[in-house]
Amino acid sequence: MFPISYRLIILLLLSLALLGCQARSQPAHDATVEAALRDLSSPLSRAEIEQFMGFAIPAEATNVHTQGEVALDTMVIARFDLPASALDAWLTTVPITEALQHTPDLFASLPAPYPEAKPWWQLDSLNLQPEQYRYGYQFINGKSYQILVVQLQPSDQLLTIYLQVFNI
Repeated sequence: MFPISYRLIILLLLSLALLGCQARSQPAHDATVEAALRDLSSPLSRAEIEQFMGFAIPAEATNVHTQGEVALDTMVIARFDLPASALDAWLTTVPITEALQHTPDLFASLPAPYPEAKPWWQLDSLNLQPEQYRYGYQFINGKSYQILVVQLQPSDQLLTIYLQVFNI
Protein backbone atom coordinates (compact mmCIF):
# COMPACT_ATOMS: atom_id res chain seq x y z
CA MET A 1 0.00 0.00 0.00
CA PHE A 2 2.87 2.35 0.74
CA PRO A 3 4.12 2.48 -2.89
CA ILE A 4 0.67 3.50 -4.17
CA SER A 5 0.39 6.38 -1.70
CA TYR A 6 3.94 7.43 -2.47
CA ARG A 7 3.15 7.52 -6.21
CA LEU A 8 0.01 9.51 -5.52
CA ILE A 9 1.92 12.07 -3.47
CA ILE A 10 4.56 12.45 -6.21
CA LEU A 11 1.82 12.82 -8.83
CA LEU A 12 0.09 15.51 -6.76
CA LEU A 13 3.38 17.39 -6.21
CA LEU A 14 4.21 17.26 -9.91
CA SER A 15 0.72 18.52 -10.77
CA LEU A 16 1.05 21.42 -8.33
CA ALA A 17 4.49 22.28 -9.71
CA LEU A 18 3.12 22.34 -13.26
CA LEU A 19 0.21 24.52 -12.23
CA GLY A 20 2.63 26.90 -10.53
CA CYS A 21 4.71 27.14 -13.71
CA GLN A 22 1.61 27.86 -15.77
CA ALA A 23 0.45 30.55 -13.35
CA ARG A 24 3.84 32.28 -13.49
CA SER A 25 3.97 32.14 -17.30
CA GLN A 26 0.40 33.41 -17.76
CA PRO A 27 1.23 37.16 -17.75
CA ALA A 28 3.75 36.68 -20.55
CA HIS A 29 1.13 34.73 -22.49
CA ASP A 30 -1.46 37.48 -21.94
CA ALA A 31 1.00 40.10 -23.19
CA THR A 32 1.68 37.99 -26.28
CA VAL A 33 -2.03 37.55 -26.95
CA GLU A 34 -2.68 41.29 -26.49
CA ALA A 35 0.17 42.15 -28.87
CA ALA A 36 -1.18 39.71 -31.44
CA LEU A 37 -4.67 41.19 -31.16
CA ARG A 38 -3.26 44.70 -31.58
CA ASP A 39 -1.53 43.54 -34.74
CA LEU A 40 -4.82 42.08 -36.03
CA SER A 41 -6.86 45.21 -35.36
CA SER A 42 -6.66 48.59 -36.96
CA PRO A 43 -8.57 51.80 -36.19
CA LEU A 44 -11.08 53.18 -38.64
CA SER A 45 -11.54 56.72 -39.93
CA ARG A 46 -14.95 58.41 -39.83
CA ALA A 47 -15.43 57.72 -43.55
CA GLU A 48 -14.64 54.02 -43.01
CA ILE A 49 -17.02 53.94 -40.05
CA GLU A 50 -19.84 55.43 -42.12
CA GLN A 51 -19.11 53.01 -44.95
CA PHE A 52 -19.26 50.05 -42.57
CA MET A 53 -22.51 51.29 -40.96
CA GLY A 54 -24.08 51.80 -44.37
CA PHE A 55 -25.27 55.34 -43.58
CA ALA A 56 -23.78 58.72 -42.80
CA ILE A 57 -23.75 60.72 -39.63
CA PRO A 58 -26.12 63.60 -40.49
CA ALA A 59 -24.72 66.88 -41.76
CA GLU A 60 -26.56 68.73 -38.95
CA ALA A 61 -24.71 66.72 -36.30
CA THR A 62 -22.38 68.52 -33.91
CA ASN A 63 -19.99 67.28 -31.23
CA VAL A 64 -19.31 64.19 -33.37
CA HIS A 65 -17.12 61.42 -31.96
CA THR A 66 -16.39 58.08 -33.62
CA GLN A 67 -14.27 55.05 -32.85
CA GLY A 68 -13.99 51.70 -34.54
CA GLU A 69 -11.69 48.88 -35.36
CA VAL A 70 -11.37 45.90 -37.62
CA ALA A 71 -10.05 42.66 -36.16
CA LEU A 72 -11.65 39.25 -36.46
CA ASP A 73 -14.88 41.22 -36.55
CA THR A 74 -15.65 44.91 -36.93
CA MET A 75 -17.24 47.19 -34.35
CA VAL A 76 -17.87 50.91 -34.60
CA ILE A 77 -19.37 53.38 -32.18
CA ALA A 78 -20.41 56.99 -32.57
CA ARG A 79 -21.86 59.74 -30.45
CA PHE A 80 -23.15 63.07 -31.69
CA ASP A 81 -25.67 65.80 -30.96
CA LEU A 82 -28.55 66.35 -33.38
CA PRO A 83 -31.37 68.89 -33.47
CA ALA A 84 -34.64 67.14 -32.60
CA SER A 85 -36.13 68.51 -35.83
CA ALA A 86 -33.57 66.52 -37.89
CA LEU A 87 -34.02 63.15 -36.19
CA ASP A 88 -36.88 61.68 -38.25
CA ALA A 89 -35.25 62.54 -41.58
CA TRP A 90 -31.95 61.00 -40.47
CA LEU A 91 -33.63 57.83 -39.18
CA THR A 92 -34.94 57.17 -42.71
CA THR A 93 -31.30 56.70 -43.80
CA VAL A 94 -30.58 54.11 -41.07
CA PRO A 95 -31.18 50.39 -41.84
CA ILE A 96 -33.27 49.88 -38.69
CA THR A 97 -36.89 49.52 -39.72
CA GLU A 98 -38.46 49.07 -36.29
CA ALA A 99 -39.58 52.10 -34.28
CA LEU A 100 -37.41 53.25 -31.39
CA GLN A 101 -38.88 52.34 -28.01
CA HIS A 102 -38.73 53.64 -24.43
CA THR A 103 -38.13 50.05 -23.32
CA PRO A 104 -35.44 49.75 -20.63
CA ASP A 105 -32.24 48.35 -22.07
CA LEU A 106 -28.73 47.69 -20.74
CA PHE A 107 -27.26 49.55 -23.72
CA ALA A 108 -28.38 52.76 -21.99
CA SER A 109 -25.73 52.18 -19.30
CA LEU A 110 -22.98 50.58 -21.38
CA PRO A 111 -19.43 51.68 -20.51
CA ALA A 112 -17.18 52.86 -23.33
CA PRO A 113 -16.30 49.86 -25.51
CA TYR A 114 -12.89 51.40 -26.29
CA PRO A 115 -10.57 53.10 -23.79
CA GLU A 116 -10.15 56.01 -26.23
CA ALA A 117 -13.91 56.65 -26.09
CA LYS A 118 -14.16 57.11 -22.31
CA PRO A 119 -14.06 60.95 -22.45
CA TRP A 120 -17.10 61.17 -24.75
CA TRP A 121 -19.03 57.89 -24.30
CA GLN A 122 -20.85 58.72 -21.08
CA LEU A 123 -23.74 56.27 -20.91
CA ASP A 124 -22.44 54.53 -17.81
CA SER A 125 -22.40 57.80 -15.86
CA LEU A 126 -25.69 59.34 -17.05
CA ASN A 127 -28.00 57.07 -15.02
CA LEU A 128 -30.66 57.33 -17.72
CA GLN A 129 -34.27 56.50 -17.03
CA PRO A 130 -36.34 54.86 -19.82
CA GLU A 131 -38.36 58.06 -20.33
CA GLN A 132 -35.11 59.89 -21.17
CA TYR A 133 -34.25 57.80 -24.20
CA ARG A 134 -35.54 55.81 -27.11
CA TYR A 135 -33.72 52.66 -28.11
CA GLY A 136 -33.61 50.43 -31.15
CA TYR A 137 -31.82 47.19 -31.93
CA GLN A 138 -31.98 45.22 -35.09
CA PHE A 139 -29.84 42.54 -36.74
CA ILE A 140 -29.76 43.19 -40.48
CA ASN A 141 -27.60 41.57 -43.17
CA GLY A 142 -25.05 40.19 -40.71
CA LYS A 143 -24.72 43.37 -38.64
CA SER A 144 -26.13 44.33 -35.27
CA TYR A 145 -27.36 47.93 -35.08
CA GLN A 146 -28.04 49.68 -31.77
CA ILE A 147 -29.25 53.25 -31.59
CA LEU A 148 -29.97 55.23 -28.46
CA VAL A 149 -31.55 58.69 -28.73
CA VAL A 150 -31.11 60.60 -25.47
CA GLN A 151 -33.37 63.51 -24.51
CA LEU A 152 -32.70 64.33 -20.87
CA GLN A 153 -35.60 66.82 -20.61
CA PRO A 154 -38.79 66.75 -22.72
CA SER A 155 -38.14 70.36 -23.73
CA ASP A 156 -34.58 69.67 -24.99
CA GLN A 157 -34.27 70.50 -28.68
CA LEU A 158 -30.80 68.99 -28.96
CA LEU A 159 -30.64 65.19 -28.77
CA THR A 160 -27.60 63.03 -28.16
CA ILE A 161 -27.31 59.98 -30.37
CA TYR A 162 -25.29 56.89 -29.42
CA LEU A 163 -24.64 54.23 -32.06
CA GLN A 164 -22.99 50.85 -32.04
CA VAL A 165 -22.72 48.68 -35.14
CA PHE A 166 -20.87 45.39 -35.29
CA ASN A 167 -20.71 42.14 -37.19
CA ILE A 168 -20.11 38.74 -35.77
